Amino acid sequence: MPNLLELKEVHAGYGPRSVLHGVSLSVPEGGIVSLLGANGAGKTTTLRAITAGVRWSGDIIFGGRSLRRLATEEIVRAGIAHVPEGRGICTELTVDENLKLGSHLRRDGAEVRKDYDRVFEYFPVLKERRKLSASTLSGGEQQMLALARALLMKPKLMLLDEPSLGLAPLVVRAIFQIVKSINQASRVAVLLVEQNARIALELSSSAYVLEVGRVAVSGASADLKDNESVRRSYLGY
Repeated sequence: MPNLLELKEVHAGYGPRSVLHGVSLSVPEGGIVSLLGANGAGKTTTLRAITAGVRWSGDIIFGGRSLRRLATEEIVRAGIAHVPEGRGICTELTVDENLKLGSHLRRDGAEVRKDYDRVFEYFPVLKERRKLSASTLSGGEQQMLALARALLMKPKLMLLDEPSLGLAPLVVRAIFQIVKSINQASRVAVLLVEQNARIALELSSSAYVLEVGRVAVSGASADLKDNESVRRSYLGY
């Protein structure tokens, strides 16, 4: 399966502080890849580099095209949707207004309407509450809204940063099942940053483990999940 996204020896940081030290990874078309590691390992910085949220060097290639010197809006137009840690929804807006932010760059009105219908099939609670303020939603519902908004961008790749953060286990399971359904039905590739290594490895086909800004271990998710030394040293279970 050809790669949709490739990072090649990517270095990135904030001001004089370097965080990534030559990270290389790939996400195949229609695949789900996990990016794991301890706090401060560089996972969020990796996602920010992909979306031009932090300075970087090396190369990041998406759909055969380098993202070097592209602005965030151009990267979004190319087909990358980023759901940041903390969800990033606008709580002062209604659910419907948040969803419209996801589709505002699109010009295919008929397809947008179809995608709204699809989003409400995945997240029926959002249809029920579309006129309410996003601030009235529970944490799990806000995460659903963030995913729905990203899906309305019609992405080829979704970057998900800690989607389980602060949520009850049953809600986490439900959200990850929806992510799996979106991937299978729409062939949207996923690069998943997640502290819950066990559930991330269940969802993904391959994974990379970062340690202090470098790839320490990579491989098939099933192999990493069953490797006791990897689990104890890097995955925390």
